[in-house]
Amino acid sequence: MKLHSLIHPISIPGVLTAVVFATCLLASPVQAQTGPEGPSERICRLLTMLGGAPPACQQDAVDPEVAEQIDALTLSVLPFFNYDVAVAAGWDTILGECVESPAGGMGYHVHNMDQYANGYLNLLRPEVLLYAPTEDGSMRFHGVEYIIPAELWTEPNPPNFLGRDLHFNPSVPPNGIWALHVWVGTPNPEGLFEDWNPEVSCEFATIE
Repeated sequence: MKLHSLIHPISIPGVLTAVVFATCLLASPVQAQTGPEGPSERICRLLTMLGGAPPACQQDAVDPEVAEQIDALTLSVLPFFNYDVAVAAGWDTILGECVESPAGGMGYHVHNMDQYANGYLNLLRPEVLLYAPTEDGSMRFHGVEYIIPAELWTEPNPPNFLGRDLHFNPSVPPNGIWALHVWVGTPNPEGLFEDWNPEVSCEFATIE
């Protein structure tokens, strides 16, 4: 599996300030927490300032290398807490309804169709951004989903990314997909990589 590590930078007032502040946090002498699953303590503090995550963040153990990748991913999606910025950057196609179940929600799947169709996983350019509508009509960012359409994966074993095997979802046309959720916007009490997030709701969804 080929991993790309570049993303086209986007800067907007406020978000740019947050990214600069995040850089200062990352450069501070405080040691990063490489044990907990999800963003490190410094990234959690930044997300808390943006209203995205409580200080606790995720708690399960992951490899230190994966923890660093989660931090990089979290920083890269900071601009996308603003839905309009995500749309302008190419995540502009909502496929399907707002998704939820008794186990929790996923929200709207907002696709970057160029990324979706290339068959490669790129840490900083996930195929899908996950949003759910709020009571005031705005869209709140919750996480990302990495996807490989089934017809583009010819290996005998499942694709593996961020130390996890993607799981197969046969219900997505035309032939199913391999998918991995990463809840870097709204911590998931069930786990960073779980499909359903009890903190995500489609209560205010209007797009059908």
